[in-house]
Amino acid sequence: MVQISKNKILNSIPDYIIFVGEELQKNGFEAFLVGGCVRDILLDRKPGDFDIATNAYPEEIIKIFPKSIPTGAKFGTITVVVPDSSGENFSVQITTYRSEEDYFGARWPSKVNFTRSIKDDLSRRDFTINALAINLQEFDNTNVTENEIILDLFEGLKDLDLKIIRTVGDPIERLSEDGLRSVRACRLASQLEFSIESNTFEAIKQTLHITKQISIERFREEFEKLIYKSPKPSVGLRSVSYTHLTLPTIYSV
Repeated sequence: MVQISKNKILNSIPDYIIFVGEELQKNGFEAFLVGGCVRDILLDRKPGDFDIATNAYPEEIIKIFPKSIPTGAKFGTITVVVPDSSGENFSVQITTYRSEEDYFGARWPSKVNFTRSIKDDLSRRDFTINALAINLQEFDNTNVTENEIILDLFEGLKDLDLKIIRTVGDPIERLSEDGLRSVRACRLASQLEFSIESNTFEAIKQTLHITKQISIERFREEFEKLIYKSPKPSVGLRSVSYTHLTLPTIYSV
């Protein structure tokens, strides 16, 4: 059972991330931690990075944070430079809530729509355990409960408890949007020592034609994480083998 503790969550988040959340809130916007960092915090793993999602549009983010770099403004991502309590500067990616449509090249959406709804943003994510969010505005509320801090719209907490990898929504649709997601499912299962939910597992086999379109470099990046960052890489390799994901050419460049 995943143990949710307000203090544990707060102690896992750097002060400069809390600062960014407070600044967005002071200017009338929402701020949520999203993605793999939330999953890792709840599993007592050290996050590799921290991503913030907000209903502020890119131009509004830039107005709030003087030191801003529009690293991916087309997709709603602004990198801001903020100090921690000791004065050391850190780069933080803030991304506007968005929905995506009409994927091409087995990887990229041809249409990105900015939205004011966190639900829209979480709905486009790959797996339920990556679609959890932490509400950064609620930490100063002494009456808030742990369950009010965690936004869980797709039973990601349940899947963390069950130790399964399951897509958000229809698995065929979700894996068809991005060919790398099938490889990522195997990598996450291996890294976290989880299993892949049966419908998701079958969808990997049914979307091999999508996976084959991704670049060798992206495939290799996920595959190397599977090998070098898994307690038992053989678990992930079996998933790769059973789903018939293609491996022989990944080291050909």
